[in-house]
Order: sequence, then C-alpha cells, then structure tokens
Amino acid sequence: MGSDQFDALAKVIEASAETPIRKYFEEFTFFNALGHISGRSVLDVACGSGLYTRRFKRRGAGRVVGLDVSKGMIEYARKVEREDPLGIEYVVQDAAAAGKLGTFDIVTATYLLHYASSKEQMHAMCATLRSALAPGGLLASICMSPGIQLTQPEYYRRYGLEVQGGVQDGDEALLISTSPGAEFTITVYHWKKATYEAALQAAGFRDIVWFKPEIAPEGMTTLGEEYWQAYLQHPHADVFTCRAA
Repeated sequence: MGSDQFDALAKVIEASAETPIRKYFEEFTFFNALGHISGRSVLDVACGSGLYTRRFKRRGAGRVVGLDVSKGMIEYARKVEREDPLGIEYVVQDAAAAGKLGTFDIVTATYLLHYASSKEQMHAMCATLRSALAPGGLLASICMSPGIQLTQPEYYRRYGLEVQGGVQDGDEALLISTSPGAEFTITVYHWKKATYEAALQAAGFRDIVWFKPEIAPEGMTTLGEEYWQAYLQHPHADVFTCRAA
C-alpha cells in the first residue's frame, strides 16, 4: 500500500467526518465498541489526519500515539496539534513498525486491514498490530464490511458513497466518496469475515466480536428511520474488537 493516494487527502478526510454515515453510524458504533478508554494508552495505527487520534485524547486517554505511512497526513495532524495542543505524538512509519513504539493498552486500526492485497499481507498486518499490544489488550478496528453490497453500484448513493468491485474473497474494489467537499476515491480489497478472523487468530488474538451497526439517536431524529433502513441492512463498514492472547 503506497502513500501517494493519501498524501493529498487530509482535508478531504476531515470534511468527510461530517457526512451522515461517518458522523451518525461510524463514530457512534466505534466508540460503543471501544468502551472505557480513560487513562489507557492508545496507538492509532493508520491514523490519517488524526481525526480519531484527537477524539481518543479528548475522551480521556493517557498516552496517545498516531502512526501513518503518509507524510502528508502526519504533517496535517501535527499542524492541528501545534494549533490546539492535546499532547499527542505523531509518527511517520509504515504499520509494520508499530511494535517498535512499545506496548499499549489499546491499538486501533480504522480503515487499515482492507488495504491488504493478499492473505499473506493481512496476516502480516495483524501480527504487527498484536506486537504493539500488552497481553489482554484490546484491538478495535473499522474495515470494509464483508457483507457490503457490491452487486448494485447505486446502493449507497443516497449516503454519498459508491462502491465498485468484485464479490470474491480478495477482489479489488473502489470506495468512492461523492459527498460535496469530501470527494475521493481509494482502492481497497474485499475480504470475507472468515479471512479476517483467520488472520487475527493466527496473530494471537482471541474473543473476536463483530458489532451490530447502530445509528446515533441524533442521526435517527435528524434523518429518520426510513433514511437508514437500507444502510443498516448492508453497511459499507463493520466494527470489530478482539483481545491479545
């Protein structure tokens, strides 16, 4: 996974945080899964612009480190840190170096594992995430959903998103954000749930939990149940947690 497709995306990614599926589904479901983080050390792998990294610190986390391979993303995150200091460390490194930063209570990987272009790379990513966790530590991740709707290109257009790609395990796919001011296209890979779980277990993780997608009450009130019905049947992303054995 090269950094070139991400270097120019920092401001766009920040803008996308205000889209309904990220604001009302993703953030709400992810933090419900993450649970209590006050005082805990957190390594945010593939932190991008630092969006979640800052959220962890504001929710009371102790040491917080953001790691990303993209210099452009980290430069943006550091700029935000200089303007509004929270005490976050940012490191430009490939995810493969995560274990060199010490061990953490929590490791997060938001939109990381679906960049694995092979099962071997998926296994390597999971091993790296495990190396950065203390025994019993928590990995919390968001990935492209194994159950994503790929046969109807228009399925997510209502939500400012298009998805194009094959339905087989390991097929390449495109995630296309069409929300005004937050347009981008990234290349990812479609993996089955069993493939994710096999890689996690081989790396030394246990107690894998996939969380039911939820919508924040504000999102239900603002947009209504009918708006969310199709999305909840086939969310484009899933949240899971597991523990380091």
